[in-house]
Amino acid sequence: MTISGNVTLKKGKAFSIERRHPWVFSGAIQQMDHSIHDGSWVRVMDEKGNVLATGHYQSGSIAVRILTFGPDTPDDRFWEQRIEASLTVRNSIGLPNERTNCFRLIHGEGDSLPGLIIDYYDGVAVIQAHSLGMHVDRERIAQALNTVFKHSLRAVYYKSHSTLPKQVDDTTTKGYLLGMGGVPHVVLEHGNKYFIDWEEGQKTGFFLDQ
Repeated sequence: MTISGNVTLKKGKAFSIERRHPWVFSGAIQQMDHSIHDGSWVRVMDEKGNVLATGHYQSGSIAVRILTFGPDTPDDRFWEQRIEASLTVRNSIGLPNERTNCFRLIHGEGDSLPGLIIDYYDGVAVIQAHSLGMHVDRERIAQALNTVFKHSLRAVYYKSHSTLPKQVDDTTTKGYLLGMGGVPHVVLEHGNKYFIDWEEGQKTGFFLDQ
């Protein structure tokens, strides 16, 4: 993972990171390297130069969304490992199964990936980014999904035009990252049949009918 630079916190502002809070607010920052830009990976450091965490930087109130805690820089398998861990949790409660083949695979901070939502619809993954860092890394995330699902995914669709800053080029905020899928797409939840349209529906799919 390429780190663009360091974000140094003000004295006394490291306690939230030490308690593993996943956000760094802009008011906690003492200084940051000029090489840092919106969407880049950064190190978060205390005033003594100790590396506390790494994450995505974005201008605004929430300046850094933490993705790893500690001094180590994430390696190239970071996305695969996080997605695999989340899938293992879903598998542990029996998902997917013959009566339910759709579920939320990644739920932001709850899966240690703040700024990212991924829903699984019976062979199709729909990604929604709520931060510029996740938008920048969308192709890596799609490839990691394909690897974790052992190339069984029919499609990975990206749908973030309503969740990213308006200055982001709209042509890059929606579309297929891998494969192709037809909508509406039929899924099951507790034996109930739903028709999903991730291209035109609300959020990541929207239930059209039952």
